[in-house]
Order: sequence, then C-alpha cells, then structure tokens
Amino acid sequence: DADPHNATRGFFFSHMGWLMVRKHPEVLRKGKDIDLSDLYADPIVTFQKKYYMILMPLTCFVMPTLIPAYYWNESYSTAFFVAGFFRYITLINTTFLVNSAAHMWGNKPYDKYINPVQNISVSLLTLGEGFHNYQ
Repeated sequence: DADPHNATRGFFFSHMGWLMVRKHPEVLRKGKDIDLSDLYADPIVTFQKKYYMILMPLTCFVMPTLIPAYYWNESYSTAFFVAGFFRYITLINTTFLVNSAAHMWGNKPYDKYINPVQNISVSLLTLGEGFHNYQ
C-alpha cells in the first residue's frame, strides 16, 4: 500500500487514478522517511521549485506556441493545441505508462515473482523506462 501508483489496483489507478484520490496513509508515512537533502541542496532543483509557476506555463505552453507561430507562420490556435496542449497530453500519458503498462504487460526475464515487467513499447516511448523487471 506504500506504492503510490500501485498497479495491483488496476490499469486506470496506476496510470492516472492515483492523481484523483487521497494518498494512502502508508504512502504518506513512508514519504516522510525519504531523505531529500541532496535535492534541497541542489541550486538547479531549488531554482526550478521556486519559479515553477512561471517556468512551467512558459516552457510548456507559451514557448511551444510562439515558436511555430513566429518561425513557420502557424496560427496561434494550431500552435497552442498541437505544439502545446497535444504535446503535453501525449508526453504526460507516455510518462504515466511507466507506472501502469510497465507494471502490467510484458515479460519477466529476471524476477517472475515481482509485479514490474519488461515492456518494450513503453521502453521505446520513454527511452528505456519500460525495463522494470529487475530487483
């Protein structure tokens, strides 16, 4: 129960359902034990955390909209929906496949007793993150 994306709760839960429910108390308890001091000491990570609310929309939606509109005379609406919105939705769902598909469908060449699997499709889409069947 301490796995926030627990694939034994089904594909939808492990893919995106975990974002829609309260965290299991065990997840909260175990999360407090994680040492994040190295991240808090990293100036790049702290910069990103401090300016996230500015950087995220700027790099995720504004720049991907303005670049095609300016350089290729794309309409702003097409640039926003394709280079911004569609790209974001595609990438976030591809990332979520690591939590869902890479724990449900595939082979288990290393350890057949654990839940994660080797999923070649997820690995290709995420540059190797689908290889989860190791201890």
